[in-house]
Amino acid sequence: MANKSKKAKKPTKKDVRKQAKSELKRQLDRAKRALADEKARARKAAKKAREQARKDVARARKDAAAKQDAARKAAKKAAKNAGAVVKAKVAAGKATAEKKVDVVKAAVTKTVDAGKTAGATKPAGAPRSASATRSAGATADAAATVTSLRAKARAQGVAGYSRLTKEQLLARLK
Repeated sequence: MANKSKKAKKPTKKDVRKQAKSELKRQLDRAKRALADEKARARKAAKKAREQARKDVARARKDAAAKQDAARKAAKKAAKNAGAVVKAKVAAGKATAEKKVDVVKAAVTKTVDAGKTAGATKPAGAPRSASATRSAGATADAAATVTSLRAKARAQGVAGYSRLTKEQLLARLK
């Protein structure tokens, strides 16, 4: 009997079940570890995404604040420039008005002076002769400004008075 060969034992159903059960247990453990690893990676990725989102929001707020400040500064500058433009226009208008007032004052002064010189030739209440009246009127008209002569021509209905020279106005008004 020394020569008996060892035959492999045929596994029993109980052994097969035991082996299958242990294999399933190993697979289940592996799956649990893989799931735990996957959960840890997901948590880590979520945390990283939240941090990045916070940084992005902070950066966006900072950019928005900078743009708002720039817009505010630009608006102030534009308002300041607009104020300067308005002040310049007011000053120019004031200067023009002052020039017009000066011209009118000069015309009134000339007219008053011309009237004084015409009235000073004869005493008040003295009768004037026709020739004296004509020469005094001619002197007063010669001393009158083009503006006053044009006003008289307009009142009398002279056509084309605005293009006429002083001499032409004097001639047409006689």
